[in-house]
Amino acid sequence: MSTIRTFIALPVSSDVQRWISGVQSDLRNTQAQVKWETESQFHITLKFLGDIDSSLVEPISDALQQSFVQFHQFDLMFQRLGAFPDSFNPKIIWIGIQSHSALISLQHTIEQTCETFGIPKESRSFHPHITLGRVKGLKNIHRLTDAIKTGIFEPMQVHCHEIELMKSDLSPDGATYTKLKSFPLHT
Repeated sequence: MSTIRTFIALPVSSDVQRWISGVQSDLRNTQAQVKWETESQFHITLKFLGDIDSSLVEPISDALQQSFVQFHQFDLMFQRLGAFPDSFNPKIIWIGIQSHSALISLQHTIEQTCETFGIPKESRSFHPHITLGRVKGLKNIHRLTDAIKTGIFEPMQVHCHEIELMKSDLSPDGATYTKLKSFPLHT
């Protein structure tokens, strides 16, 4: 049995990736110890599947394709900086998305579809975001937390027109993502 590490994501365009990189650049200036994501890694994770048997890729893809028939393209708004677990003790730095009913419905449908393949539902509530970086140490952490709390940027609207099933290969240099399947949303 061979397994692959997978997740389902909403990709963002290269223009949005550059905009996010600009927001990230302001945070980099704090010189905090953070492993920053690269532009090519920016996405909104809808469901982390983890290590699945590679033979499940096609059946899961087929089931997802069927479940996405009811969904149309939609727009989202990136609106604020934040951190998990919070901005006072940041571990993961992110850009958050304004709540959107289509996105919540889409993520719920993905959870239900994946559950039919024995992939458990996520126990934490869905918090749509794009990860900017992961904190690796305490050097200049106060500068970083101040920048997160006071960071102001012009909100960015993004158009969501497809969903992707992604493979994640881990290495000492970080994760490398490869698109396995793409699912266009209806216009």
